[in-house]
Amino acid sequence: MLLTVLAEILLVAQPVPDAPYDRPQLSALAPVEVRAALEAADRHVLVVRHARKISPDCNGMECPLSPEGEAMVARLADLLGEAPVGRAYASAACRTRLTAAAGGVEVVAHQAVDGYTAGCTPGETVSRQRSAAFAETQGSPVRWTLAAEHSNTTCLWLSAFAGPDAARDGGCIEGRLPDTAYGDIFWLYRIDGDWRLTVLEDAFDLAAE
Repeated sequence: MLLTVLAEILLVAQPVPDAPYDRPQLSALAPVEVRAALEAADRHVLVVRHARKISPDCNGMECPLSPEGEAMVARLADLLGEAPVGRAYASAACRTRLTAAAGGVEVVAHQAVDGYTAGCTPGETVSRQRSAAFAETQGSPVRWTLAAEHSNTTCLWLSAFAGPDAARDGGCIEGRLPDTAYGDIFWLYRIDGDWRLTVLEDAFDLAAE
């Protein structure tokens, strides 16, 4: 199972389904004033920081999730619903890839830092860079994308799509999330070609319940 989750593949673009909005459990967590816009958007990118890891000082690529983190992933999967996302991306670290598995599809990994080729498992080499994920997501017709990242690289996604001001308003301080920030869903959505951001605070952080 772990090998399936950690498989690095390129996914073929899928057309946006001609179907009604299909994730009401997510929009139910959003502020009432933006729900109509969320449900009218043609594209959605859900960016999350990885779930809680085994210990705060575990920072290696192989660092796993804690039992609480695994429960957070299950909670995120429940919020996403039975239908898998169209694509899932993650930093090459184990904790981000295991979090992105909540999307129900195989996870495409990119380098944690440009030029750093280490992967999650011993001897693994990851050649893809995050910019490839950005380009594919911008140009793809896939309706739902999930990206799991770190405290700083989450902010890179928000800035790349909605702009640095939106990233700051979403909680990024000097380009990173606070060390204590876990369980938020950063919801990028596109209306008339423009990307916007709303944050579902503590959406899958069990410690906040």
